[in-house]
Amino acid sequence: MKFNTIKFGLLILVGTLSGIGCSDFLDTTQRGVTSQDNFYITDNDVLQGMYGIYDNLQSDNVSTFQFKNVLSDDAIAGGGGRGDNTWGEQLDEFTFGSSNNMVRTQFTRYYQIVYKANLLISKVPNPDTDVKKIAIAEAKAIRAYAYFELTTLWGPVPLVTVPLNPSEYAQPNATLAALWAQIETDLKDAIAVLPVKSQFSAARKGEVTKGTAQAWLGKAYLYQKKYDEAAAQFDAVISSGEYSLLADFAQVTRESSEFGSESLFEISFSKDLSSVTECTWITAYCGPRSPWFKGGTSGISETAWGWCEPDKSLWDAFTAAGDVVRRKGTLMSEDELIAMGGSFRVNGNLPYGCYGLVRLKHGAWIAETPGEAYHTIGGVNYRITRYADVLLMAAEAYNRKSAPDDVKALGYINQVRKRAQLPNLTSTGNQLFADIKTERRLELAYEFVRYQDLIRWGDAPTVLANQGKSIPKGDGTFFSFPDAGFKTKNVLLPFPETEISVNPNITQNSGW
Repeated sequence: MKFNTIKFGLLILVGTLSGIGCSDFLDTTQRGVTSQDNFYITDNDVLQGMYGIYDNLQSDNVSTFQFKNVLSDDAIAGGGGRGDNTWGEQLDEFTFGSSNNMVRTQFTRYYQIVYKANLLISKVPNPDTDVKKIAIAEAKAIRAYAYFELTTLWGPVPLVTVPLNPSEYAQPNATLAALWAQIETDLKDAIAVLPVKSQFSAARKGEVTKGTAQAWLGKAYLYQKKYDEAAAQFDAVISSGEYSLLADFAQVTRESSEFGSESLFEISFSKDLSSVTECTWITAYCGPRSPWFKGGTSGISETAWGWCEPDKSLWDAFTAAGDVVRRKGTLMSEDELIAMGGSFRVNGNLPYGCYGLVRLKHGAWIAETPGEAYHTIGGVNYRITRYADVLLMAAEAYNRKSAPDDVKALGYINQVRKRAQLPNLTSTGNQLFADIKTERRLELAYEFVRYQDLIRWGDAPTVLANQGKSIPKGDGTFFSFPDAGFKTKNVLLPFPETEISVNPNITQNSGW
């Protein structure tokens, strides 16, 4: 069945009805269900609607984890063999098209978020309590987040800010100017209302705060090269006193640091077996491949599928930078695994798509699952915006702004380097900009920012030119794919064919 993603995000086909008087059936009032017109009345209604938006942030978590990571040079699709992870392989090698399921899933997911945010914002036009005002502000901030992702990945997507009537479902491409203007407006509105992090109760620690919205507005400005405006927003976050770097880099994506001093926003998950729909599956799908992997005393699960394996170029980047602390918090080598009594080979061979490296950041930690028997269940949150990211974006903004201030830029980047036990940088100008790029890769690997960084800097055609051309088989030889690698059209992703087929008013991106 074809459906319009922008209409309402998700269609679940639960069965086929035939030979039934459909008109009479559909005209029957469904019991136990509250219509939209009778909802969003009380504070509790509005909070439920708001948490529904957060639910969509959690959805499709395996695709979410792989999506931008395998598009970047930090990860290989991996798996049990060629074709085990088809959609990921296509993304990793830039051989995907508009039918790629992961592209469709993520596009749909962002519009699910937009749809639910539009509902809440439209159904409560005149909020009369603080609860409703804050909920609307959160909805606007998250809608801005979704449109930021859509705009930076797909470009001129349709812009929808209200629930649509059936005659309005086929929306045309919006201009980039209109999209960025909406993102900025939503975030400014949110900033004016949202409390700071310390003003939220522990029960609401997973929600968007003023600092979140300020950081996202700064990021929106940064991507538009509005560096002066970006610097001001990042400074507002930094001077708020609400955030600080964790002492131990190895803990930045671990369960122990969730909602900690460094967190501006994370997508929340639970490992509670009574609420498995709130969990993640990356422990099972994206940990080291079984049966090749044996964890020894490493604490890493031995039951995973090996999707999203580390790329050797990331290891080489840590080595070139002399960055031992962050490397050890991000990757483990085969030799280090062997020293812990583990191994990563069967009959002398590594798994397909594997260089013998183990990802530790967002890793498949046994201690962070309900037990090895339930290895498919994980509850560790995806970090979306950390304070270290804000400091590095602030450094970039100050280095690039109309009147560059490299002294301030160095102050910010060197805070991040100090935790990594690296010497202070003293570079300036374009060399400092190059150093900031390196710093972002090493600090934020596997945190969903690398691919968009490469696109916005204009570095993707060079850095990703040969990605996927040579994939390790595991036996010391390689598959060769001469047609792989980043191409001109990959500056934007294709609109999914499921959307193109039902929307005559949308124009496909160039080259697709």
